[in-house]
Amino acid sequence: MVEGVDFRLDWRAFDFRTLGRRLMAINLSDLAAMGAEPRHALISLCLRPRLPVASITALYRGIREQARRHGFTVAGGDLSRIDGPLVLSATLVGEIREGRPMTRSGARPGWWLAVTGNLGNAAAGLELLQNGQRATTTLERRLIRAQLDPVARVRAGKILRASGIRVAGDISDGLASEVIRIAQASDVQAVIIEAGFPFDSAMQSEYGNRKARLLALRSEDYELICAAPLRRIKAASARLRSETGIRLNTIGFIRRGRGVLRVTVGGKIFEMRSAGYEHFR
Repeated sequence: MVEGVDFRLDWRAFDFRTLGRRLMAINLSDLAAMGAEPRHALISLCLRPRLPVASITALYRGIREQARRHGFTVAGGDLSRIDGPLVLSATLVGEIREGRPMTRSGARPGWWLAVTGNLGNAAAGLELLQNGQRATTTLERRLIRAQLDPVARVRAGKILRASGIRVAGDISDGLASEVIRIAQASDVQAVIIEAGFPFDSAMQSEYGNRKARLLALRSEDYELICAAPLRRIKAASARLRSETGIRLNTIGFIRRGRGVLRVTVGGKIFEMRSAGYEHFR
């Protein structure tokens, strides 16, 4: 995570403790997408010499909170001086004791696509932060928290894998981007159906249906997306809802062909090439 690119110290809601949690959530979400158990972390920091010690203490407090919550150790790392923006890096090692990890490849025609949780909150929160707005409502605080302090779906990932799901990814770079990656890795065509998008009802009411759908496509939500036969999606959904309260909603399907198509609520069809965050685009 690079200051000025991935976070800004002048955001009204910024604090280093939350930044520490987010640094780990990025890695935890990748492990969640494979159904893995977090084990050990390495933390590397490039810091300005005049950065207050209290800021780094707060950063590590956030890292420690994630370590305690998910049961991994901070095994080491590196530290260096920098005169430019802060650079924070974490590597998290996970473990799968039996079977194989979930991957992006292997989706087959006739399978369905499903996502955990709600879509669009993080993108809405980022807009509020970039506009310099102070959160004054419960909804605004929830949206900003979705961007700054996301919750990685580690337990959900393990439940999906235990339920027989074999194809999955996380949508931290955007829903559309991850569907494109799954379609490419599996050499199939994916169809996204906007009418199936799950939303926070308050966010949808505030932004309207059209804006909510656009936010959903590019949002950096730390949710999981999976592909499987419908019967397996239903079984995983029931178990996920029972054990965690998290919803699993179908938002599309897989068929023969290549690429990704988006079907709007009005029935229009668009080919999708990219959407979401890309560092060098």
